Amino acid sequence: MITLKLALAAVAATGWQPLPAAPISPDFNARTSVWTGKQMLVFGRDQVGTTRVNVAASYDPQTNRWEKLAPPAQTSGFMNLSSFWTGKEMLVWGQGTRLAYDPVKKTWRQLPGSRLLSIHDGFGAVVWTGKEMVGWGGGCCGDAFSDGVAYSPASNSWRALPKAPLAGDQHPVGVWTGKEYIVLTSTRAAAYNPARNAWRQLATPPRRIATATWNGASLLVTTTLRTTASYDPRKNRWQKLPSLPAGRAGSVAVWDGARLLVWGGPRGGASLITGDKKWLRFARGPLPARLEPTAVWTGTALIVWGGSPTKTWGDYKEAGAVYTPPVLGCGDDWMGENMAATPKVKAALRVAYVAAHPGVHVGAPLRGQTYYGMYSGTSYALATFASSPTVFRTDARGRWGVRADTDGRICTNVLPVELAKVWSLRHDRGRCYVLPR
Repeated sequence: MITLKLALAAVAATGWQPLPAAPISPDFNARTSVWTGKQMLVFGRDQVGTTRVNVAASYDPQTNRWEKLAPPAQTSGFMNLSSFWTGKEMLVWGQGTRLAYDPVKKTWRQLPGSRLLSIHDGFGAVVWTGKEMVGWGGGCCGDAFSDGVAYSPASNSWRALPKAPLAGDQHPVGVWTGKEYIVLTSTRAAAYNPARNAWRQLATPPRRIATATWNGASLLVTTTLRTTASYDPRKNRWQKLPSLPAGRAGSVAVWDGARLLVWGGPRGGASLITGDKKWLRFARGPLPARLEPTAVWTGTALIVWGGSPTKTWGDYKEAGAVYTPPVLGCGDDWMGENMAATPKVKAALRVAYVAAHPGVHVGAPLRGQTYYGMYSGTSYALATFASSPTVFRTDARGRWGVRADTDGRICTNVLPVELAKVWSLRHDRGRCYVLPR
């Protein structure tokens, strides 16, 4: 018999914790959220009879409670929404909707209008640069726009972007790199530099992009076809990444500082450390498979919230949960994973070894003595460049570094015992192992 206590323990073991019931349930294509550093703010539109009304709420992870917020007056919008946290306000932008919310004062204000918005004002690719909210493209009902504008809270005004080297697109995807605003359409890509007020065309992106995330050095994208890829702006080059596991899709994607976390599809989510060849799966948890989500990253956890379609057209049942990924490092009971030490991995290990041993010149590691794997989300390797093996480990950004040089014995204070076992290292004595004879 499964008791409530056992059920809760099972949920906790997967990393998921369900959210309490929210006081609002907005339409699937009319909900957006931000993380303020303390709480998740949600804005959306709901259908009450024949009337569409704005709704808003906040969720505090510390108290595990929702609070229904007084919404702004009704707006005319009927398309998707985007929102961003400026450090003071939540900015909400979409067709027919331009709002700002101050959670301290608990007040809404209408953003100013502009002649630049006379054609349309529901942009498909919107980002926050730290100074401006920038949007390009979008459209509906046969229209695909190719113009862009930016809003500055400091001046409370809009400005036009120069013409982009892109054809109009109803569903572009945008991301801010810290220097450039990258826009990906169904066929092309371009980057806008606010400092130069100019665009540059980029290498052709993968087709059917669903999400785009910046990890500090590269652009990581998922598609509707389970394929994933990374883009290096310095080299203007795309590189294919491992495909998502079956049953996963890129509805939500965030970078946690070391891993790309992707959630969506009937089976849940997966995480990938840059440079690894395989995704680590995680469960769907208490969320329904057909959830239409909005999500935020808190710095330690992923909050996924949204609505699930019901039998009544236009009516959605709200649901949400918090996923806390495992900490990268040793000390838990995850299974060690043996992986192929490819030439690329061996080359990266050589670079890390030379960096840790200035003045030493080495070639490739000894043949047959390189081991590569993962434990608890962290990549480890064992390679021999000198007379004895060296242990390597990736840091929070997925970069290789020397963990420890050895005297021939590889001890479990520098390498998880689970990896020593899956690599079939020979037990020596105590907590130490040696390479098999």
